[in-house]
Amino acid sequence: MSKTLITYIFLISLIFTQDFNPGPYGNEYFDIAGPFSVNNLNNSALLGDLNDDSILNINDVIFLVGVILNTLDLGDLEENGDINLDMELNVLDVTLLVERILYPDSYNSENIWDFETEWNGEDNYMFIHYNPANTNSVDMWSDTCPANICSNGSDRLTLLEKSNLNTHYFFFSSGSEAERDITLIQEFFITMIEQNMSTEMQEHWKEHLHFIPTPVSELDNWIEDRIIGTYAFSIDRFQRIKQAGYLGNPAGFTGFYMNFLAHEVTYQDYEWNALNEDPTTYDEVSVFEKEYYTGGWASTIETIVEFPNLNQLNNYSGMSIELLRGCPDANGNYSDQGCDDYDRKARMFICDEDGSNCNEAARWITPFDRQPHHLTDISPFISMLKPGGNKLIKFQESGWPNSLLTMRFRFYHGQDLENTPQNFQPLWVGTIPFNPEFDENTPPMVFEVPDNATKVEFVSYITGHGWGCDGFNCAEFCNSKHIFTVNGGVYEFENDHPEADDNTHCMELDTIIEGVVPNQWGTWGYGRAGWCPGQDVHPAITDITDYVSIGEENVVDYNACRVQGNGCVTPPTCQGDGYCPEIAVSSYIIISY
Repeated sequence: MSKTLITYIFLISLIFTQDFNPGPYGNEYFDIAGPFSVNNLNNSALLGDLNDDSILNINDVIFLVGVILNTLDLGDLEENGDINLDMELNVLDVTLLVERILYPDSYNSENIWDFETEWNGEDNYMFIHYNPANTNSVDMWSDTCPANICSNGSDRLTLLEKSNLNTHYFFFSSGSEAERDITLIQEFFITMIEQNMSTEMQEHWKEHLHFIPTPVSELDNWIEDRIIGTYAFSIDRFQRIKQAGYLGNPAGFTGFYMNFLAHEVTYQDYEWNALNEDPTTYDEVSVFEKEYYTGGWASTIETIVEFPNLNQLNNYSGMSIELLRGCPDANGNYSDQGCDDYDRKARMFICDEDGSNCNEAARWITPFDRQPHHLTDISPFISMLKPGGNKLIKFQESGWPNSLLTMRFRFYHGQDLENTPQNFQPLWVGTIPFNPEFDENTPPMVFEVPDNATKVEFVSYITGHGWGCDGFNCAEFCNSKHIFTVNGGVYEFENDHPEADDNTHCMELDTIIEGVVPNQWGTWGYGRAGWCPGQDVHPAITDITDYVSIGEENVVDYNACRVQGNGCVTPPTCQGDGYCPEIAVSSYIIISY
């Protein structure tokens, strides 16, 4: 999918926008951003700037007089000469322009950018900070960028080319000559835009780039407190303050690139489009609300939840699970610095009230030192909640992180109630070594299909993990094929992971749009077998209704192999030379009627 098409998909889908949030406000991450105003060197709004240099001086007076006397033709720039906004250019405008030059503090209203006034609920706002005392900030402020990161050779041009059109960028400086810093980068951006973009795109970005000449220490608003010590932060479409991640190349951890900030706003658009559903279309059941989870190997957090009754569940057309896996700082606020350093498997289990009969209904892979927020469709597993009432919900991560968990179910009202998942049968469940004995460890499974079944689905989570010193001995970064055979060959289908061979799959914009938390502090960019760090794993669903015998027993078999070229070979025996390869699988037959 092209970047332009993606952009317009987002713009077309801007629904359920929200009014400016009245607070309460704060300046911690995930707090609601409050009102603020900043001076803005936006040359399109600078009345009196006839020569388009963002500065008012005698040259503009000369140009204005030339336009009035019909000795100069400045095209669209002549509009900037109408300072009293009376639709005429005359000596009154010259007088006002001279006053602006002599007394610059007496005017600036058109150069003030006011957050509350400009808010529309559709845009993201990124704040970029030049801090000469911070090496990362200095590196980011340069335009140096290698060809493998910026094909056009320019970090700043790549930033705009990668950015969705609903993005505003604000540039600040803490340097000793802050105004000069900002004027120079403004001049660079304007020149770059004019040399490389269409007239339409020039106009767009001139309206979405904001150059703030006021030193950070003199902003006199909450932005000053928030931006100190950071190289960037943002405000998303939920009006929340968001932290920026690691802007270096995850392949080698080199450089620090401004264009990676486009990853942040792309993910913020993912969050908006995934989570911003019309609240009248679903019912919500809360499981955890910013609950503190102390991790550890095999550690779980669990609670008993009262779900709707059977009749109510049968009148829902689908179900999704929302998970915000936040991380606590020393004060209990959200911060990436409180996150786990590694990617881990995270699972949600639905159990009977007494803790028995637990089944995996949702899976995520945690990011390196960042905070994911996802909404995942797990509609087939509404069958695990029936006949309704109390269920024990269990969350587990395979590591030692501390988390602030928010988890909620959404149950959707809908019209398609003919094929409603009613019951399920677990098949292969667990973590299975990926070695020559894999097929033996996944023997054929028998399942029954009742007489009243209207739909039968095979639903699974399959992800590869682990690797050895031998490059061939792997399941995480190597493609594997998973083959399922129904009733001795009546039907055969496959699940494979070709993205595992792609060194940049997880950091591509097309993938971030699907929910990968960007700019992680680890090797997040490499493709994996069925997953990316910081992404929800979506259940694979295959309709096998036409290939099973209704009212009878049926058999499904499972085999797997390591993809090699155009063929498929038996995975090797692990020699204990690393994290031995394994396949994490949870698979079910889902019966609807």
